[in-house]
Amino acid sequence: MPLLTFAIIAFTYYVGLETARQTDSWGYDVWAKKAYGPTIGKVLSPAMDISVIMTTIAASAAAIATGGLLVKQYLGLPVVVGSLMMLVVITVLCIFGESLVRKNAVVMTSAMLIIIAIVLIAGLIKFAPQIAKLFGEKYVNPNASKWSVTGTTETVQGGFFNSFLWALTYAGFQMGAIGGVVSSFKGGSYKNESKGAMILGYVLNIIMLIGVCLLIFSQMPNIYTDQVARKLPTIFIVKQLDVPILSVLYPILLFLALITTAVGLMFGMVHRVEPYVLKNMNNQLLKKTIICVVGLLICYGVSTFGLMFVITGAYKYLGIFNWIFLIIPLWVIGYKNIRKRDRGELKRLV
Repeated sequence: MPLLTFAIIAFTYYVGLETARQTDSWGYDVWAKKAYGPTIGKVLSPAMDISVIMTTIAASAAAIATGGLLVKQYLGLPVVVGSLMMLVVITVLCIFGESLVRKNAVVMTSAMLIIIAIVLIAGLIKFAPQIAKLFGEKYVNPNASKWSVTGTTETVQGGFFNSFLWALTYAGFQMGAIGGVVSSFKGGSYKNESKGAMILGYVLNIIMLIGVCLLIFSQMPNIYTDQVARKLPTIFIVKQLDVPILSVLYPILLFLALITTAVGLMFGMVHRVEPYVLKNMNNQLLKKTIICVVGLLICYGVSTFGLMFVITGAYKYLGIFNWIFLIIPLWVIGYKNIRKRDRGELKRLV
């Protein structure tokens, strides 16, 4: 399933990258219209805005909820206190710390990747016998979360079709990041750069995701039946490794990753919404603060339903929305227009 999901994500992102590169249009509101064409673009390009806003709310809510759980586990404070702490930190950074976050994003991301790599290697070595045993027994979760359009608390015997639907949902949810991914590619000059970026991203992500899936699998069924472990499975696994330095570094870096994720998403939403609201307000800092606070309060409201609600509810509906309005149209229309520009049948700028 990781192989499938990231193939879907990588190809869809590639259509976005290549459309933006060919037309020298790096804002998603512009390149989306070029991808869909002038007529269909008027209908479908607003869907990109909806997706970005929904993703910002869902992913930021998940970050706030996860931060609350982290604070409860490590500081013993109520989840609501941890979530409010996250809310305050994110708000302050959104208003005053944009340059700080941007300057340190690469450092924090690199540190997180290194720590994850260490966790994966140490975990796979330690839990290899358990993984082999479970594979040998052909273990499946007897009470896996059932995929349903309308939502359900039912469970099903783990199987291909149910996993396939959750995999498609995961791929669909990730489309909400396409605007940021494409804009970060600004300056790309050649088709091979678009392909190379997605191939490298594909390889790195499937290594990481397959590794994490195997580690979670190694702890079945306890990691699923234990409600605390289920909410923060990688924290549970790190604790099983009995490596003191990882037990300290991993939660710190996870907390920073949650903060920077929410801040980055809110940056994008504030900049997108700013020209259209509070037009008569001259104080830009106050205007930015109001938009940010309102947005984060909405995210906090969603986070109060709990992390599992966000993942199984909000992520799922966003995934369905993105399949209908982003993925399929980009595959069919966007890719076709890329080929037309390559053949000189459509205008291209680079």
